[in-house]
Order: sequence, then C-alpha cells, then structure tokens
Amino acid sequence: MANFASRFLSFLILPLYTYYLSTEEYGTLDLVSTTTQLAFPIFTLAISDAVMRFGISHKDKDKILSIGFSITIIGLIPLVLMSCFAGIFIENFRVILYFIIIYFVQAMNSLFSAFTKAIDKTKAMATITTLTSLAILILNVCFVAGFKWGVEGYWISTILGNLTGIIMYFLICKIHRYFTLDLRNGISKNLLLEMLAYSIPLIPNALFWWINSSLDRWTLTFFTSVSVVGLYSCANKIPTILSTVNSIFNQAWNLSLFQNEDSERSNFFCNVYKYYSDIMFCCTIGIIWLSKVIGTYMFSNEFFSAWIFVPVLTIGVYYNSLNGFFGSLFTASKKTKYIFTTTLTGSIVNLIFNIPLVLIGGAMGAAVATLISYLAVCVVRVAKMKKIFNIKLDLRIELLRFILLLVESYLILTEKLYWVVTLFVVIYCILFLSKILKNKKSRR
Repeated sequence: MANFASRFLSFLILPLYTYYLSTEEYGTLDLVSTTTQLAFPIFTLAISDAVMRFGISHKDKDKILSIGFSITIIGLIPLVLMSCFAGIFIENFRVILYFIIIYFVQAMNSLFSAFTKAIDKTKAMATITTLTSLAILILNVCFVAGFKWGVEGYWISTILGNLTGIIMYFLICKIHRYFTLDLRNGISKNLLLEMLAYSIPLIPNALFWWINSSLDRWTLTFFTSVSVVGLYSCANKIPTILSTVNSIFNQAWNLSLFQNEDSERSNFFCNVYKYYSDIMFCCTIGIIWLSKVIGTYMFSNEFFSAWIFVPVLTIGVYYNSLNGFFGSLFTASKKTKYIFTTTLTGSIVNLIFNIPLVLIGGAMGAAVATLISYLAVCVVRVAKMKKIFNIKLDLRIELLRFILLLVESYLILTEKLYWVVTLFVVIYCILFLSKILKNKKSRR
C-alpha cells in the first residue's frame, strides 16, 4: 500500500500544478525529476536493490544496512562535484542546489524503505511512505498555491517531505539500531563484493530503463520546447493510475517470489500471471476509455490538450508493467544479467526511433517511440523465459489484446464510435468478473 498512497496523492495534486504552474514550469520540474532518477543507479550503484534482496535472507542485518549507507554516502561526493561543474553552464545555480538535496533525501528514503522491507516491517514502511506523501502534498498546497512560490515551492516541499520520512524511519522502525559504528569490523569484504556483484549489473539496466522512460523528455526539450515537455509530462500522470494498481500487486508479489523455492517458482509465476495480466488489461482499457473525461477534470487551462497523449502512454505503461512482472522472475532467480540484456534491447530500439518520431510527430512521436521500446523488451523477455524457465504464454491472446488496445485508442482519439468502445469495455469487464467467480466456485 506504500506506493499506492504515494502515487495516489501525486495524482490527486495534479490539478493544483496545472492551475498554478505554466507548462514551461511543469516541464522544468519534470526534467529535474527525471535527471534525479538517472543519477540514482549511477551514484548509489543500485545498492538499495541488493539491500532488500540480501537483507531478506542474511542474518547480519546491521552489516547489510551499513554497506548500503556507506555506498550511498560515498556516491554523493562525485555527484556534488559533477553537479557543481554543470552549474557553470546553468544560469540559476539554485537549481543545482535543489537537485543535490532532493537526490540525497530521496536516496536515503529509498535505502531505508528497501531495508525496512528486508526486516519484514512492511506495514511500518507503508505508514511512513503514506505520511511522507501526505506531507509533500500539504506542503505543496501551502508553498505552491498558498505562498505562490511556484517551482521552488515544489522543490522545498519535496525536500521537507522526504526529510519527514527519514525522521520517521528512525522513530518508528528504529533504523539506527542496525547501524554499525565500527566500520572496520562491521563491513564484511566478502559480503560487500557479493552485494555489488548483485547490484552492479542492475545499473546499466536502470540506465536503459531511464532511456526507455525518460529520454523522450530531453529529446522533446531539444527539438521542441520545455512547454511541450510540460504537456507530455502532465499526460504521463494519468497512466500512473495503472502504475498504482501494479505497485499494489508488487508489494506482495516480489517478496512472495523471492521466498519461493527455485523448483516451485515457475508454476507459481504462471498461476499468478493469469490473474495479473487480466487485471492489468482490464484497467488499461478502462483508463483509455476515460482518458478525455479524466483530462477534463485533472488538467486546467493550457494543459487540457495533453489528454490526447494519454491512450498511447497508457498502453506503454501496460507493457512496462508486464516487463517488470517478467523481470521479477529473473531477479528472484539471481539471473540479473538477462534483465540487463533485455532492457538493452529496448534502449537500442528507443534510441533508433526516438528522434525520428519526435521530429515527425512531436510529443505523440515520443509516446509511440516509448511504446515500441517497451514492446521490444516484452518480446525479448518472453522469449528468454521460454528458453530458461520453460514458461509458455498464450501468444494469440497477447496479440489480440495488443490489437484491441490499438483499435480502442484510435476510436477514442478520433472521437468516433464511442458507444462501440463503451460496449467493448463493459463486455470485457463482465467476462473478466465471471471468469473470477467461476474459478472461485471450482475451488470450492
């Protein structure tokens, strides 16, 4: 429920941003945010993933956290140096200062969140994440809407909200009890190398995911304008409804998959995927169907035109969610190199299509390029799963779903035959619910 609260509150505050910020200001916020996401895996060595994975099974929890904390702090040094150098070319140096502070507080929250999962305090983590998101929301209302501080109000809210979260990890989860002060005896060299061997292959994977999901912002900035980035980024907030559904599931899914024996993992994966894919597809067709309606209520003033990007972006999020589901199988089996190679495929595809499609179609071209890259990753991961784990999916159903999503998006965007789309959505939801009820009866 932690990610659910965070994403829900982020979605809830969207009308405030579109009312009090211009498209250019919103674009600036998103560019700083995506750059922060780029910095995380590089300067933390993706250590949070290793902290969660090793913390679940390793008995020396204090050593796990100490390694994660040390690497995060050490990585801050080159980040500050590079940021200061970049500040020479930026007119407003305060942007660099905000970037560094936001990176640090979010990195600490990510580390503590991962460790809290590892020590099986997920309820406390959910509470902290919810309160952190709530604090950011309230502070945004005060600083952006109340004091009219604009972009800086947003950044100050983000910093103070994340600091609130860090403090709560110490007060509620007693995270300080796991810190080892004697670093010479507290950090095991073998454990450090083992954790880095797990996390380092995830760095290029995270970078390639950044290319797939965020490169389009910088491409649009270069070939169009920051205002277009603002519209595009705003449209990306609607598919977070689907991401929220996915995050609720992933809270339990990843831990359950990690805890399953290797021999049982493939069957468990296949059984869960049947329900997961149906739920995600049902949510996807619903969001596309309501994309313009949602845009009417969520986008103010000049942002309303952003709704036309929502259908394609939502399909992209759907396949990105499937990719995350498939990737969890490789992670749980400690075959992270396959995550790297499959994500690399998507990045290459994105690099090939991004600039040409942006030049042809602007923000819509960027959305299509992102969708194509996610599809490429999906195809390659399915092929790898079939080969390594002997997992077979019904490709006819997957192809049919893709065609239905494209047809629905076309009809919504052209505003033709809306009643046909409505009928299709209702029929599919009825069939889906009847399938669930039938399975429950058969189990009884």
